[in-house]
Amino acid sequence: MPNYENFLTFDYWQYEVVRHAFSFTAAVFAASLVYFAMTMHEASAKYRTTFAISAVVMVSATIELGLLYLMWNAAFAYDAASMTYNRVEGEIFANGYRYANWLIDVPMLLTQFLVVLQFAGSEFRRRWITLTAAGAAMILLGYAGQYFEPQVAGFVEGSGAGFWIWGGLSWLVFFYLLYVANEAVQTGRESLVEEARGLMNGAWALLVVTWFLYGFAYMVPGIPGINQSGDWVVVRQLIYTFADVTSKTVFGVLLAQVAIRQSRAEEAGRVGTGYGRHAAAE
Repeated sequence: MPNYENFLTFDYWQYEVVRHAFSFTAAVFAASLVYFAMTMHEASAKYRTTFAISAVVMVSATIELGLLYLMWNAAFAYDAASMTYNRVEGEIFANGYRYANWLIDVPMLLTQFLVVLQFAGSEFRRRWITLTAAGAAMILLGYAGQYFEPQVAGFVEGSGAGFWIWGGLSWLVFFYLLYVANEAVQTGRESLVEEARGLMNGAWALLVVTWFLYGFAYMVPGIPGINQSGDWVVVRQLIYTFADVTSKTVFGVLLAQVAIRQSRAEEAGRVGTGYGRHAAAE
């Protein structure tokens, strides 16, 4: 079933704002790829994996957002008589591609945490499996729920219960993911120097806030009174834009700075340089 955006008519400004949001996000990710490639050498070898992961995230996100831009362009056409953009027969816009991108990026972002926090060995593997499984489950459950958007918004007949059931399960996994990830952050940050620790706290807080924003954007089609308004499609897509840029680029930059500052402190002899202080005994 198509996402609920396909059942709406958009004013010229509404359509253009969404299109510009897609192009802006893709451009930010493309530029960020260059940043991570150029700054990788500033960190010591053991931390460079986080730069490589950020680069992979940027490639994935640029491709997916570029695809959304093309789909948005193709799915609607301007009607000069009504001065609105209407759905093109046979074309479709699909937010589901966002979930494909998140399924790649969320495990990557969580892996970055573990790398910068210096987990290694069996401790790294244990935490990585838990975080990756929870992250993937959260995304896949939300992906299933978004197919019920037209029903819950009232555009087509049928029960919209699946929207809330799958979405609710995704929220439950999300809270578990927050608990597990927060425990890893609280444990791992003790090995960081003070200036790097502050940035890590900021990165973690940023990720929590932006992930809550994703959850709100998911629920927009199910909120009576706003779910049939083109204005709220704009709001929804702008929320996605803000959350994408902050949770991928800004978050990646903060982790990169954690790695760089920690590397400098270790090179100056202010902290130990042993890799994986949190590694469990093999």
